[in-house]
Amino acid sequence: MSAATPVERLAARGLPATGGAPWAARRRRALETLRLRGLPDRRDENWRYLDHARIAAHAFGEEPGAPAARADISERLLPVAGATRVVLVDGRFDPALSGPVPDGLEVRDLADVVEHEPERALACLRLPAEDADDRWALLADAFAAGGVLIRVAPQARLAAPLYVVHAASATRDAVHQSRVSIDVAAGAQATVIEDFIAAGTAPVLGNLAGDAVLGEGASLTHLRLHREAPTAAQVETWTARLAARANYAQHLLALGGSLLRSNLAVTLEGAGSGCRLDGLFLADGERQVDLVTRIEHAGRATVTRQECRGIAAGRGRGAFNGRIVVRPTARGADASQSSRNLLLAPLAEINARPQLEIEVDDVQCRHGATTGTLDPDQLFYLESRGIDAQAARALLTYAFCRDLIGRVPVAEVRAEALALVAGALPDRDLVRGLD
Repeated sequence: MSAATPVERLAARGLPATGGAPWAARRRRALETLRLRGLPDRRDENWRYLDHARIAAHAFGEEPGAPAARADISERLLPVAGATRVVLVDGRFDPALSGPVPDGLEVRDLADVVEHEPERALACLRLPAEDADDRWALLADAFAAGGVLIRVAPQARLAAPLYVVHAASATRDAVHQSRVSIDVAAGAQATVIEDFIAAGTAPVLGNLAGDAVLGEGASLTHLRLHREAPTAAQVETWTARLAARANYAQHLLALGGSLLRSNLAVTLEGAGSGCRLDGLFLADGERQVDLVTRIEHAGRATVTRQECRGIAAGRGRGAFNGRIVVRPTARGADASQSSRNLLLAPLAEINARPQLEIEVDDVQCRHGATTGTLDPDQLFYLESRGIDAQAARALLTYAFCRDLIGRVPVAEVRAEALALVAGALPDRDLVRGLD
């Protein structure tokens, strides 16, 4: 007899009971689809590089242990000056760890909205599709009992960032689901920091489904820092939809945890909208990082600038699969995509697949990918100046990361990312001294 699948193990515990009949029907439909189609595996093209057995080994359907103390979570938070803090513990909003909200910003506990305003929750939360890339979002749609709704009022200019913390606190193997919805209304501007941490060493798996909607002329800067404990894993599915002249900038820094699968789908719906996507991942030891992006140009004169850099060491495995699609309605689109990767060990592996799909003339689109080792000429130059071989390798690796991290607009996040990179290098004291 075959072992129960993760979906079957979760279903054995039952679906969340909140939200009344509208949400019960939506969850049942999601569960039926998952039972019929299953979660993606290596047979699905965009999931071929991921270790699905490692994911399935997590304790789907089991009750988590007692959560970590709030003090253990608080001491891991970044001291982001002036930020509005929103903390999710094991996928649920924690008001005691969260802070007051300024004018122009609405932050709501998703569990409360689902319970008392189910129709609003249905309208705010995107209904995931049935295709393979959206099925983990469908899993969150069926089983998530918590999360947060964020809305920035029209024309609001938030002076300080919104600091959203995803804290894994279970003391034994556990799986938790959550949803995040960000609505930046017309003309508004906001910076959102997502910080993924783990208050303990339990092998926790988080599944996050997030959606961002930007109104006409809106601007969202989205910083995403993964610095979980070495045993923690994360699967996430983010979408962003942009109206005319809206701008979305994402900085993804995948620098912790045992496994990360990140899906991002951006749709440039309105004319003149644009996105800037920077990504950096570090796959050392046995860590796996699998990044998949899809950017769809639908409006006229839309712009994409995307750069992803990856480092693999030890037996680490990384992957970047980026597709840019230019629809017939997107005349005048301008898209650029780059993937640069560095292998530091013979058994390390990175797979890069930048892709363009162009359905109209009168566009400017380009892409490229490189994967290689450290430049021997640069190593020789540093060694000829009296720097030993190990330190030279550390310096060049640090420099590979530093200019991309330097684009991160929040100093506290930038400093933490640089420290995490430096801490993973053999001559950490030398590279830390550079800043």
